[in-house]
Amino acid sequence: MPAFLRQRVTLEEARDLLRRRLDEREANFLDLAERGIYGYPASPYLPLLRAAGCELGDLRSLVRTRGLEGALFSLRDAGVYVTFEEFKGRSPIERNGVVVDTRHGTFHNPLSERFFTSRSSGSTGAPVEGAHDLAHILAGVPSRLISCDAHGVLGAPLGLWRCAPPVGAGTRHVLQSIVMGNVARRWFAPIGSDEVPSDFGTRLTTDVVLRECRLFGHAVPFPEPVPFERAAVVARWAAETASGHGRCLVRTGLSMAMRVAAAAEDAGFGLEGVTFMAGGEPPTSAKVGRIRATGAKYVPHYGGSDMGHVGAGCANPLNESDVHFMEDSLAVLQVPHTIPGFHADIDAFCFTTLLRSAGRLLLNVELDDFGTMERRSCGCPFDDLGFGIHISGVRSYRKLTGEGINLLDGEMVRILEEVLPSRYGGDPHDYQLHEREDPDGFTRLVLVVDPRIDLPAEADVIDVLLAALSTGDLYADSAREHWQQGRSFRIERREPEWLARGKFPSLIVHRV
Repeated sequence: MPAFLRQRVTLEEARDLLRRRLDEREANFLDLAERGIYGYPASPYLPLLRAAGCELGDLRSLVRTRGLEGALFSLRDAGVYVTFEEFKGRSPIERNGVVVDTRHGTFHNPLSERFFTSRSSGSTGAPVEGAHDLAHILAGVPSRLISCDAHGVLGAPLGLWRCAPPVGAGTRHVLQSIVMGNVARRWFAPIGSDEVPSDFGTRLTTDVVLRECRLFGHAVPFPEPVPFERAAVVARWAAETASGHGRCLVRTGLSMAMRVAAAAEDAGFGLEGVTFMAGGEPPTSAKVGRIRATGAKYVPHYGGSDMGHVGAGCANPLNESDVHFMEDSLAVLQVPHTIPGFHADIDAFCFTTLLRSAGRLLLNVELDDFGTMERRSCGCPFDDLGFGIHISGVRSYRKLTGEGINLLDGEMVRILEEVLPSRYGGDPHDYQLHEREDPDGFTRLVLVVDPRIDLPAEADVIDVLLAALSTGDLYADSAREHWQQGRSFRIERREPEWLARGKFPSLIVHRV
């Protein structure tokens, strides 16, 4: 920790680091494969590679002759990949006569040092613990510096509206702000540690980390509770900071940024000079338009607990979701995938990690995101460095994303198919959940219930649904708190929708 706190990365150093990592992509991948897969007998990828007849020398030859992405496509064709269900521990890996059990910790990177931990969703299986390595936190600084410079907020006063631990993003942002030489000034927490179950060790670790930062002279903020209904607190701080300093940067989720904008609008003041760097859900024109109407600027961010920082907002974008893919730390393939129950084919993203400091080691792992990917020149600072791949229109085909909370479908399906029918009668075909955007741009979750079901007051049904999410799982509990604060649920009395070929989906996402 002391060594980390002494680190500083300048803008020029950030440019040099990113250029070097782009040049060394293939070497970094092979180094990670040698140490983290072939040198680690418990690796889930090792039996797949050997069943495909690919030893380390073969892999080196494959990369040399076909390039990194070409080699990854060849490996996939040979059965070296992991599906979404396998990655989440819902089914074992079965390929080429090999069976690999997947469980908690299967995909942890053995080369990564665990400084602090957070947890990702356990809604469809065992919760996955995320390890945060100080070296990887440091590795994410260069792209953030370039992004801030590209969007004119380098050195701007920084505020966070992010959840308190055990969710790990807020702590990571604070530590990175120190290395960037621009320590975060405020940390507003929409959901505090007291509202989401966490172990005593996690809370103590966070407290010790922040106090150690202060001991070394960095006036880092502690998280202060600011729930959704008090979004005006964040709005007023951002407006006053931008007024006094000419600009202000707020890192948060997209719907939370919308709430700040709405609060400013309701209070009768603008957010000129404020920039929101936000992610967590698809940035539609309605959502982004609501933010921009206040005079604020919106910059998209694409990332996840499994793959880390994936994309940084383009400074010359084609649309509101246009990001530069972080080729220095990841490789991505687009692979055909049929969405279960929809009979629709999409090109899902398949990720591979390249840096040995990454908390999770991915090799051709299919996640549940898809979108548009293209290589083009845009003339922005990322393009100048060689980041030519653009990703836009990213959606998840298995998650509800209201208020920036990603809840895997398994837990909600259990409620629709078991909890509600047992409470109010009917069968699973009488209840269906729709995710859609309302006229104000907020993502709403609409519970469609067949009219023949005798329901009490709408509020009572929503209370039962939210209470059923109180499973003790971190992300289910976080989803409950966010959706309760955001009043995200509505009820419609009509017949649920059936798809062609007699398919009944419990969840329907209306794509914008």
